[in-house]
Parts: sequence; C-alpha cells; structure tokens
Amino acid sequence: MISNKKRGVSDSDTPSSNDQKLNTTHLSMKKLLLSFCFLVLTSFLWAQVQKKQVYNDFSRWSLGLNGGISIFRGDMVSFSADKTYLGGQGGLQLGYQLTPTFGLSLTADMGQGKGSAKKWEKEFKIYPTGESYYGTLPEEGFAYYNDVYSKVKYFTIGLHGDFNVNNFFGKKELRRWTVLISPAVYLQKFSPKLYKKEDDKRFDPSSTLDNDLNLGVGGDIALRYRASKHIDLQLKSGVTWIANNNFDGVATCCSSKYNWLANLSVGVVWKMGNNKKKENLMYAPARSEPPVTLPVKEETRPVVKEERKPVVKEEKKPVENVVKVETSAKTFPVLPTIHFQRNLAVIDTVRFAGELSRIVEALKEFPGVKVDIRGYTDHTGTDRVNLPLSLKRAEALKSYLVGKGVSADRMSTFGEGKDMSVDQKDIYTEKARKVEVKKH
Repeated sequence: MISNKKRGVSDSDTPSSNDQKLNTTHLSMKKLLLSFCFLVLTSFLWAQVQKKQVYNDFSRWSLGLNGGISIFRGDMVSFSADKTYLGGQGGLQLGYQLTPTFGLSLTADMGQGKGSAKKWEKEFKIYPTGESYYGTLPEEGFAYYNDVYSKVKYFTIGLHGDFNVNNFFGKKELRRWTVLISPAVYLQKFSPKLYKKEDDKRFDPSSTLDNDLNLGVGGDIALRYRASKHIDLQLKSGVTWIANNNFDGVATCCSSKYNWLANLSVGVVWKMGNNKKKENLMYAPARSEPPVTLPVKEETRPVVKEERKPVVKEEKKPVENVVKVETSAKTFPVLPTIHFQRNLAVIDTVRFAGELSRIVEALKEFPGVKVDIRGYTDHTGTDRVNLPLSLKRAEALKSYLVGKGVSADRMSTFGEGKDMSVDQKDIYTEKARKVEVKKH
C-alpha cells in the first residue's frame, strides 16, 4: 500500500489544504488578470483623448517573427546539477500602436525545453506516475531526480501592453533605437515527459498529471532597431511566471511560487501600411500637438460718407501719338544649395565651385538685396547636436561670401536643424545636409 508520502503529499498537507492553496493561487491570478485588463483599458481610453489628426501620417499595425532560446525552472531546471539544457522557441507577434508611447500586441509562441535535478535535490525520488516520494521505504520502480530529465513542449498566447521607454525621456522623431517594456498576461499549455538519462527511454508512461490550460503573468523587454521605413530588427528577452506546479512533469508536496519560463530571441518586424505613411506611430514625437490657429481680430473702421463731387466737363483734345515703353525689372534668381559631409561644417570649394560662383555673382548683381542663409542637417542625432551644426554650416557660407566681397550686413544666418522638406528616403543622405540662400 502506498502512503500519502508516495503520492507527493506530506503528513501535514491534507487534500483540503492542497485545494485551499490551489484556490488561493487561482484567486491571485484573477486579481493580476483584472489589474492588467484595467491598465490596458485606461491606456486605451487615454489614447482616444489624443488629437487623432496629429498622427494621420503614421501607420499603426505591425507583424513580427521571432526565434531564440528558452530555459525554465520548476522541480526540474534547465541549469541542472550535471548539465545545462537550452531549449528553443519561435513565434509571431501582431502589434497595434495606440499612441507613440503605448501600444498593444498579441503573441503566439511554441517551444521546447529540457531540465533535470537541482544540486540539492539530486537524491529526491520520483515514480513513473510523476509523483515525488518523501518516505524512507520507496516501492519498486522509483528513480532519483538526478537519473531522469524532463522534456517540456509548450504553447503560449500573450496579451501585452507595450510602453515606449524612449518617449519618457524625450520626443525625438524617427529615432534609430527604441526600448520597449511589455507587461503581459499569458494563456499557457504544457506537455511534459520524463526520460531516463542512461538510455533516453520514457520513464513516466503512466503519468496522469493535470496539464490543462492555465494563466501566467510576466513580460518582455525589447531593443528595437529601425532598419528601414518598412522593417525593424529587435532583440527581446522575456520571463513568465507559471502557476501550474506540474508543468515539468513532476508533482511535489506543495505548490511552488518560483516556477518560470524565460526566453531570449531575435526577430524582424514588418511595419504594415508604410507605403502611404511616414512611419509607424511608435516613431512619432511623443508630445506632438496639432497646429493652433489664432483667431484674427477684425478691425472696424468708421464709415465715411462720400460727398458727391461736381461733374467737370472735359474738353476733347486731339490725341497725340504716344510711344509705349516697356521696362523689364530683373528678379532675384533662385540660388543653388551647398551640401556637406556628415558631422562637418566645412565647404568643399572645389566640388561646389560653380554653385559658389553663381551665388557670389547674384549677390553682386543685386547689391541692395538682403538674404537669409539657412543651414540644415540630416535626421541622424538629436536636436542638441543638429541645431548648432546647422548654424555652423550657415556661418561657413556667410564667411566665404564675406571673403568674396559681399557685405556681412546683407546676410542673416539661421540654424534650422533637421531638414523636414526632403523625402523620407533622403532624410539620412547628403540631400538633407545643406545650406540655402534666399531673398530676405
């Protein structure tokens, strides 16, 4: 006859106490799930308050593919006493960006991992049913924890709230690197099997452990790299707490609070709809505001009654031959732009000799015209770097023109920072690194 100890139950843990622990675990999971749903709902409502027209130029949907390694910890662990077992995991993610700072994503992942005994549990005993034994007189057929390993196949579906950490520290648009933190709730399904280490044969064919669907909580942290307008690359790490104490195929006397599944993966993300959009909404400025139109105050003028003037009868005079002389005034021409290498404010006078000559000739031809010289940068870097650099480029051209005899009083310089007038495909090219000269 098998005692309670054989069935994975200690003398002090009755079935009613186990049921009570199980109910407590389920209650805790429900509270966590409700809290997460409340967070998602409040974030969604907050997003609806935003001025939607600000983000009309940005797409919202994305689809990702991820793959990497996984490890787990239960009664069996991937970093076991005698060996390290690395599993594999792959899956899809579907994302929807509500605001530049917050979005939702749905993930579906499949994976497989292995594990064996911890160093301090190598001598624990287990039966082919998957139940642990804590007595001193085990029946025939048992094995030590260290003599078996667990192979766990799993499938998870996760609902994530994705927070763009970059936007908590600034509002830079079209950045290259983005950090995302994503708390999540998961629906999990585990399929464990135990094998003997000596011959890799199945040890637990008679296991009847319950491994139905269960809930878990956890989250990811991801480093996203903006590779192009349509594609992002990402490195993602996640961990999930597992409420199912039998997920690894081993039943013990009490429920563990330290069962978890972790993964490290790389992936590619396709930003859907960017053919007709500027970028994904995640890359929009965090605190963009729609342009404000100020009301125009209408001026009221007194109505002046116009007096009738006496009609003067004009005498007809002979018409003399009049020769009409047309005068054509010259207009200030459109001047060429001067371009720069990245991070430099030095003019290549050899390469742009023709352009510089045309600018000098135009300014000398129109000595009374004042001009504005505006410098620009590409979209690499922050405004703290780009604004001073763009001004230096404008000052460099002004200094050149002064050296050619153009009065400095006629020229005003401005540093505009990133050039927002170029096409999306050119924001990191030489076309955006320029200086323009226009009539004031």
